[in-house]
Amino acid sequence: MSQIHIEALDAGDELGLDETPVCCDSLMDEYRGSFQCGCCDSYITYDGSRTVTFVQIA
Repeated sequence: MSQIHIEALDAGDELGLDETPVCCDSLMDEYRGSFQCGCCDSYITYDGSRTVTFVQIA
């Protein structure tokens, strides 16, 4: 599994199938179409091709 920090992501970036964003020094929780931090209100949304559509850093 590859990790990428949430601050390195912008809308339009593509996530690899094995990439999981990191926030607050831990992996973000994955939900259908999004990743959400378990420690703060940061989240990422992505489309069916795993292209990032929105990044919210809390």
